[in-house]
Amino acid sequence: MTTGTAVVDLDGVLYAADTFAELAIHRYRRSPKRALAVAASAPRLAWAWHHEHLRPDVLRHLATRAVVGMERSAYDGLARDLANRMANSSRVAWDGVAVLRGLCDAGWRVVVATASEHELASAYLRGIGLGAVELVASQLDPTAGRFIVHNHGAEKVRQLGFAGCTSWDLAYTDALSDLPLLARAARPVLVNAGSALVRRAAERLGAEPEVVRWGTGKRW
Repeated sequence: MTTGTAVVDLDGVLYAADTFAELAIHRYRRSPKRALAVAASAPRLAWAWHHEHLRPDVLRHLATRAVVGMERSAYDGLARDLANRMANSSRVAWDGVAVLRGLCDAGWRVVVATASEHELASAYLRGIGLGAVELVASQLDPTAGRFIVHNHGAEKVRQLGFAGCTSWDLAYTDALSDLPLLARAARPVLVNAGSALVRRAAERLGAEPEVVRWGTGKRW
């Protein structure tokens, strides 16, 4: 019998960086022509970046341009390789991993809901010993260079519903874009949040969320 349900973000929560951004950077560093092609649109992207509601579109553009043209098998191999490196890096939030393992052991349903790409996120979770938790992630067509599903913001709630997860007791995130997740949680929790983020979240939620500090530390 399930004791409770916890929905957890990945980037900035279980990994102290953006997993898919690291994959994109890896690709750009190894392809100057690809980087130059994106640089040509820098003025437009810079303008969009100054408008907060357009930032997800900028990040999506940069991410998909990094992988466009890759065969699925080549992309999956790269994603697994980089995820393994991330899982063995100093950026793993082992405090968070321990919390989630404790919830699983206590009979909770734990679902990681992330905007990161599915193969990359899945391989990372396996690498840190959380391969058994459920995963709801973005779906990518690397050859076309587009997201079939970009699991970001309110889309996370919709995709969780498709996975049969329509209510949750706990929600862990470090981002205001996950306010739809926090708003539905009995206990909304911000991870490693500063005072400004806590204040903005409280204004939107109507109550101050709980704050926890999850460090990287050493592997248990």
